[in-house]
Amino acid sequence: MTTDTRTDREVVARRASTAAAVGTAIEYYDFAIYGALAVVLAKLFFPATQGFVALLSTLGVIAGAYVIRPLGGLIFGRLGDRKGRRTVLLATVALMGVATTLTGLLPTYASIGVAAPILLTVLRLLQGLSAGGEVGGAVSLSTESSPSKRRGLFGSATSIGVAIGLAGAAAVVGTVSALTTAEQMAGWGWRIPFLIAAPLLVAAVIYRLKVEDSPLFLQMVEESAPPKAPLTEVVRDHKGSLLRVVGLAYSTLTTGALASVYLVVHLSGVLKYSLSSSLWLTVLIILVPIGLIPWAGALSDRFGRKRVAATGMIGFVVLSVPCFWLMQQGSLLLAIIAALVLNVPFAIQQGVIYTMYAELFPTRVRYSGVSLGFNIGGIVGTGTASLVATSLVAATGITLAPAFYAVFAAVVGLLMLRTIAESAGQRLANGTRPQEDDATPVPATAER
Repeated sequence: MTTDTRTDREVVARRASTAAAVGTAIEYYDFAIYGALAVVLAKLFFPATQGFVALLSTLGVIAGAYVIRPLGGLIFGRLGDRKGRRTVLLATVALMGVATTLTGLLPTYASIGVAAPILLTVLRLLQGLSAGGEVGGAVSLSTESSPSKRRGLFGSATSIGVAIGLAGAAAVVGTVSALTTAEQMAGWGWRIPFLIAAPLLVAAVIYRLKVEDSPLFLQMVEESAPPKAPLTEVVRDHKGSLLRVVGLAYSTLTTGALASVYLVVHLSGVLKYSLSSSLWLTVLIILVPIGLIPWAGALSDRFGRKRVAATGMIGFVVLSVPCFWLMQQGSLLLAIIAALVLNVPFAIQQGVIYTMYAELFPTRVRYSGVSLGFNIGGIVGTGTASLVATSLVAATGITLAPAFYAVFAAVVGLLMLRTIAESAGQRLANGTRPQEDDATPVPATAER
């Protein structure tokens, strides 16, 4: 390979990874707003209930959005494996932006009664449908556009987008909360974060229109017809890979949610810190470790995906209980320190996990395989993490219960890693041969 060819490949990889990060950031900003405003929305859309019950009703809508995500993964995954990554990623970000903007325009229960929570749920489900197709496409685009020896680094772009989106949602909600009174926040302030989705949507579409499709996908189309039924191929030929993605997604999404989004609920709803302080703490704990994500991705190119991922999971096993204990000592400073420490293993595992998903499937079904496995894992991972954690606290009265749940999820991830062969530095599979029976990546001839 000549220097010019390597340079061209690097340019393509940077452009694709940036597109993945930008689009995913906007998707997760839109998706995370609801969670950041859960305490406020509970009073506006579920006023007939009180306290934990209203909060659980609001969190139940969050869980519902995750339940529908596999359907979005099936729809957009099939289209992405047949029509290309770029076109479908434009559709997912457009659907998310429209649904989020409309949520900001919704009348509340006080105006239209029971229709308000119904409409809120419908729009939240549309968000879930869109999110179901985003990660699989972003992962496929970034990894398929990257050189083998730097795939971990460029593949970490999706994780960076997720982190920026989550932090952005908390920052916007925190700013609005700080600049408004409680009455103003309940009256109109809560709408602002949702309505910001409109200009973000335009920016995302414009940027993604400038990015070419995955080189590996284009090559596959030249050499053979796209799969007629990619889901059938995934279930028939790659069951092991699918189950591995489900298990890893459950583990990393659960621990990640408990270390980030759930903390807003835990700190404000359970430990009674102010909502504004809790939101800004969330911004801090997500943004400060963000530099670790590409670093972890680059380390995985050198030392292997499994070793880096295991380091992050072991970190959750060791640190979850001490960190949650520190958070409940009544000191915001201690809460900040504990949350920052807990997000170090979060950042490490995020830096490598999405690349691992992509490496488990060949190009012809990669979008479908990653989307389906990731979203099924998300149903019992992020989708129910806040609900389970809050329910555990309510049922037991033990405020450390979420920490024990994080330890359990991390152990599941460690057990799953034992079934996966190392894939760092190997070419992405482009063919149709099953690769999961012995967990050995298929040597491919597709990557140039």
